[in-house]
Amino acid sequence: MKKLRILSIDGGGVKGIIPAIICEYLETEISKKVGQKIYLHEYFDLIVGTSTGGILGALYTSPNYHSAQEIVELYKNCGDKIFKKNIIRRVSSFGGILRPKYSTKALEELANSLFGEINLSDTVKPFMSTSYDLIRAKEIFFDSLNAKRKPLKNFKLKDVVIATSSAPVYFNAKRLISLNDDVYNCIDGGIFANNPALIAYAEARNIDFKKYLKEDKPSFPGSDDMILISIGTGKKEGYKNYEHLKTKGGAKWVVPIIDILFSAQSNTDDFVLRKIFDSSKNKWNYYRLNPRLYRGSLELDNKSNNNIENLSYDAYEFIKNNKDKLDDIVLQLILNH
Repeated sequence: MKKLRILSIDGGGVKGIIPAIICEYLETEISKKVGQKIYLHEYFDLIVGTSTGGILGALYTSPNYHSAQEIVELYKNCGDKIFKKNIIRRVSSFGGILRPKYSTKALEELANSLFGEINLSDTVKPFMSTSYDLIRAKEIFFDSLNAKRKPLKNFKLKDVVIATSSAPVYFNAKRLISLNDDVYNCIDGGIFANNPALIAYAEARNIDFKKYLKEDKPSFPGSDDMILISIGTGKKEGYKNYEHLKTKGGAKWVVPIIDILFSAQSNTDDFVLRKIFDSSKNKWNYYRLNPRLYRGSLELDNKSNNNIENLSYDAYEFIKNNKDKLDDIVLQLILNH
């Protein structure tokens, strides 16, 4: 029986260009190997993402069929619109302390142009993204399979991607109303799962993939039955502003603490998954791809052309230095197709 193939993508704002470039490499290489143009979703059985990773996952599984190359170009060109600086708002928000740094208008317009009236249940492969409901103080999992089974759990895909990426300090919470009039005030899923790989693993364990995919795939797979590809949005060896922050009060920590908490959770879930897969028959079933940032910034909203170029450079350098590992992933994805 063929193994289940799972793609998990971290949150990270404009740093989403990094997993987008890595996914472009995977799509391109698979196309070369099989001798025809393919779309990334065809070689994964479940795609899970948080925040910018949720946006990427929605794009890869959308019935509009976006190529990985198109998505890279989208990320190169849209950051300036989403994180558009407004002097009046910047001053009145006091750098995100008194109110969100950015308006959600551009993000909503982009989501609408990309997804229109597409529902979560319409994705061409199982897709899940994370969010957190402020009303119930509880995590939310937007799950396309669940949306197919339970119409009351279905939402517009454009609303799902805004809900998963409404990072505190940066954007307002996203208000969602379900078909039975339940109200949700959603913020970025990175609050509890910036790296959603562990959630992807747990979700996969509870899905009868043989039934839903109608393929030679395991039902309720364990770690021996799956290949989990977890892609991060970049890391550095330390926080660059530590010396500046260590003597500061709460106001100066508001924005940096979001970045730090997101990074810490990502590392913790990676540690747990390594323990899970190291104990399985084949520890190579789990791949964590998280490039070190030599040039790019850790900031979620640094959308300057220079930083986008630097983040892209770091992604391409990672690909060049890890080609054997990436080509092994390509082979695994093809063999289990």
